[in-house]
Amino acid sequence: MEYESGRPAVRKKIKPPGRRKIALILAAVFVILLGAGGYAFFSRTSVKAPFFATRAVNAFSFFVLGRNPHFYYLLVEKNGKDYQLSAQDAFDLSYRDEFVIKGIVSDDLLEKGVAVDVEGLGEKNDFRRLLKGIELIDKLMTVSKGGPPAGQVPEHHINVLYRDSVIARIPMKVTITPQDFLRYAKDSDDKRLQADYLKQAIAVNREDTQVRKMLAAVYTRQGKTADAIALYKEVLARKPDDAAALSELLKCYMNGKDYDQVVKTGAMLLQVNRQDGATYANVAYAQGKLNQWDRAIANYREAVRLSPDNTILLYRLGEAYEKSGKINEAASQYRNYLAKVPKADYAMIALADVSLKTGHVDEAIKWYREALRKQPRNAAIYANLGLAYQKKGLVREEIASLRRAVELNPKESVVQLNLAAALEKNKQNREAAKIYRKFGDRKTGDADAVERLANLEYRDKHYPQAIQLYEQIVAKSRRKAVIHANLGFAYGELKKLNPSAENYEKAIRYGNKDPQILYNLAYTYGRLGKTKEAIGAYEQYAAVQPTADVLNTLSDYYIRGRQYDRAIATYQKILPLLAKKAPVYANLGQAYGLKGNHDKAVEFYKLALRHDPGDDAVYVRLGEAYEKKQMYSEALNAYRSAYELNGESKKAAERFRALKIRLLEQKNREG
Repeated sequence: MEYESGRPAVRKKIKPPGRRKIALILAAVFVILLGAGGYAFFSRTSVKAPFFATRAVNAFSFFVLGRNPHFYYLLVEKNGKDYQLSAQDAFDLSYRDEFVIKGIVSDDLLEKGVAVDVEGLGEKNDFRRLLKGIELIDKLMTVSKGGPPAGQVPEHHINVLYRDSVIARIPMKVTITPQDFLRYAKDSDDKRLQADYLKQAIAVNREDTQVRKMLAAVYTRQGKTADAIALYKEVLARKPDDAAALSELLKCYMNGKDYDQVVKTGAMLLQVNRQDGATYANVAYAQGKLNQWDRAIANYREAVRLSPDNTILLYRLGEAYEKSGKINEAASQYRNYLAKVPKADYAMIALADVSLKTGHVDEAIKWYREALRKQPRNAAIYANLGLAYQKKGLVREEIASLRRAVELNPKESVVQLNLAAALEKNKQNREAAKIYRKFGDRKTGDADAVERLANLEYRDKHYPQAIQLYEQIVAKSRRKAVIHANLGFAYGELKKLNPSAENYEKAIRYGNKDPQILYNLAYTYGRLGKTKEAIGAYEQYAAVQPTADVLNTLSDYYIRGRQYDRAIATYQKILPLLAKKAPVYANLGQAYGLKGNHDKAVEFYKLALRHDPGDDAVYVRLGEAYEKKQMYSEALNAYRSAYELNGESKKAAERFRALKIRLLEQKNREG
């Protein structure tokens, strides 16, 4: 039962003992004293004697004077083992424990007036009752949502009573274990409550990786992907080869479309299990999303080898080959897939498309026709079939297919333009002209159609016509970012640099994320002499695509602007990108020399010559650096090497002669 601590003891009137009772008391005291002496004699120790003497005194106080008995200890059986609990001990209790208080050792030898109350468990008197720790734990777990915070379990006691008065209190050390929180998490259908219980389980045992994985799974089901990822990372920090955690982490990244992390996590998972075909497939998919098609191909191939029954992997491998430009290999995989899944119309279309690209027009026509049996109202198939007929020179069939495509999808302007081109080719000029005029008429307001016509002109490098059409629609178009980018390029090709730069700026302002736009803008700024703006644009481009070319360009700008430290830092970034490092080392030497650090200049010129000992220009620069360090003999040797490599190097010859004369004059003066 729950015990209310601090309850005042009930005082009762003490009656004087009768003669018979006094005789019993004296006999009991005699027995205690006799037992004490015997124990001390036979155990040959004096340690116990004071205890029995004390008991004799206390027994006298209890039996003769009528005072409350003194408590010595409890006899407890817990989980099949016996224990003695005094008031100075603490009783450990967890959900696994079952116990019985079998005896109460006090001055009340007959145990008639004594009782035990275990707070939170049992009845009014828990003496000789079977008690279970799980019952107390369950009460504590339901007190607050998610269970009590770790380390904050309320105090509990075992109260020893004599005639309802507390004569001793033994503290209980109640332990809520991670398993308790796990039990409640598993039994709850409330995902938030599950998460609360699991958080508490982690707080109790911070090294338990299994609980973290369980909580991460709950977070995943709740859509809290970032929280799940954080927990899986904690697991892997403790156990890097945990395949289950790696697999679930990969899924989280996949769901979040963080394909870089999918690739990295997949690589870690494959270190643990190299026979997991699904992991190879997931990594390949992510690499495809990152346009790393060659790597995707390698991983799809391994996935196919390990999981030959997963036929869709053949199709995915075909897609990867197609994206990488390996059209013949793509066609082969699509054929393999169709051999296993002959009704897959999407594979028919894919095979027809790649067959068209590789010039296998008859095969393309065959598969487009097969696909039309499955999808008779697919305008795109008719449009592509028209292209196939066009490649075969079958103009009538081309026109028929394109007409059907237009009937099914009259809003597709490109198909209409293709139809117009086919009609014109077939000498049906009036109908073709009608379609062209429809797209070129400014009053129609068909911006999409005009844009497509402009795109055709743009791709054909008819830049004045493209500019005219783009300018006609750009103000009202929803694709301003793309149109301004095309206008920027078109104006640039016509050497109209100011409108070119203005349109590139607008393309970026309207949200064009293509790094090439930044590069083109930077290049245009450079041609306009806007050095500061050019540097800024090149820096933005390099932050996204740090290629050696753009970093070299940036370094040149820094050198010209005397920003030598920035130039040096940029050259350092180029080094890992190039197999031939000699030019970069030479440029670093030049940058350090311009900065005035001639020691570093010499160091990097030497590195450059170690990679390319035949570069006479670097020997000349090395000689100049030595001269500035007043190391004239070394400078002379460097100039000599430059001249030996290139006898037409005027600078090497001039500096060699001048320095040789200087050294002779110096020698004469010293002699």
